[in-house]
Amino acid sequence: MRIHACSVAFRHLDVTASELARYVAREGFDGLEIWAPHARALAQEWAALDRRPRVPMLAGYLPVGDAGFDVLDARALVSLTRDWGADRLRLFAGGTDSALVRPDHRARIIRDLRACADIAADHGIDLALETHPQTLADGLGPVTDLLDALDHPAVRINFDVLHVWESGADPLAALCTLGDVVAHAHLKNVTSARELTVFRPGNIHDANGDRQGICPLTEGAVDYAALLPHLRGLDASLEWFGPKPAARMAADLRHARQALTVPA
Repeated sequence: MRIHACSVAFRHLDVTASELARYVAREGFDGLEIWAPHARALAQEWAALDRRPRVPMLAGYLPVGDAGFDVLDARALVSLTRDWGADRLRLFAGGTDSALVRPDHRARIIRDLRACADIAADHGIDLALETHPQTLADGLGPVTDLLDALDHPAVRINFDVLHVWESGADPLAALCTLGDVVAHAHLKNVTSARELTVFRPGNIHDANGDRQGICPLTEGAVDYAALLPHLRGLDASLEWFGPKPAARMAADLRHARQALTVPA
């Protein structure tokens, strides 16, 4: 299992490309998942570094299915992903619950995601759709329905363990069901299901948002000690949205490595 730091953890701090590269190397991460705003802001500095860690995935955003979607923006984001040397581009499958989306809106989301997948495939990049509430990938059944509707060889899944658990599915069973379509995993935890709203985008990306419920990887409601050995062979990223991101991700990395010593 290759475990990466997420640059999004530093979203409210001033950080340079060289600082990110040194941090990843010093703490022993296998690489760095780059957040799209960082990817745009730090591209030139990153390219000039003598030594750069691996970047497995660019975490991007596009308003698929909405009037603001532009195929030119999709091309630019795929090009940015390629410039960073990443193998995959993370996107969300719209912004509406699968059970609530209107048929015409769902059709537009599928159309735009297929266009993104075509562009990604032309550049040798996979599209990693994230399992996440308030999207068309908000549960195991909706994910399989989405994959069937897209039916595209470049479409994979970014398996966010916490959000799969939030949907009511058993993460290990879901992982087995999805199989090789899972390209990447996001790892984070919460103290209890009552605190899951802390991860809603409007709160988690607000510098003054609530952080109640965010907790170390191995101390929350999701049993990562049991799950991590089954994630061997995957790329995974530690997502941290709380305080002191450098120290917390480094500590979670050590705990994750320890858990991986247990046979699956």
